[in-house]
Amino acid sequence: MSNDLSKEELLKEAERRGFEYERDYRNCSQCTLLIVQELFGLENEDALKAATGFSGGIGRLGSVCGGFSGAVMALGLLFGRDLDTMKHPNPEIRLKRLESMEMIGIHRLVKKLSEKYIETYGSIICDDIEKKVIGRSFNKWDPEERKEKDRLGGHLDKCPSVVSNAARWVVELILEEQEKRKGLYQKAV
Repeated sequence: MSNDLSKEELLKEAERRGFEYERDYRNCSQCTLLIVQELFGLENEDALKAATGFSGGIGRLGSVCGGFSGAVMALGLLFGRDLDTMKHPNPEIRLKRLESMEMIGIHRLVKKLSEKYIETYGSIICDDIEKKVIGRSFNKWDPEERKEKDRLGGHLDKCPSVVSNAARWVVELILEEQEKRKGLYQKAV
């Protein structure tokens, strides 16, 4: 789909889906990952299933934001280390590949993503983000606390806005990285 839309249209589509998916389907990590999968033709149900446990700050523990985790997983699908590199029989080649632009690139992208989170929310931690956007954090295991979060708009507009931002930011980083790599490839040819 990304070839059919301009960069700004793609970013707006990521935002729109981020808000709607989190509001309608919940599970911030899955929603963020699914948006990137759909927009870049990377549908992979196993990866989507793997994202399930990252919601609510990893297992509803309030730790790293699920939108952030889903975005990191999306970056990994596009720019992560593959199995051949990971298990290459020659340790020297394996190490060189590990240190290559691919690995440095993904860590650089995750750092940029975290900087956007920190600039906007002050943290990448779910509980901290809840305090910023809702006014307090919640025990995500307590049914009464979950009802209170919903009453305060947690899944009506608060968490959907966070996933909307996460989706936009990760798509923006992906597009920038693709353009950068395209430029590097063109210079090398």
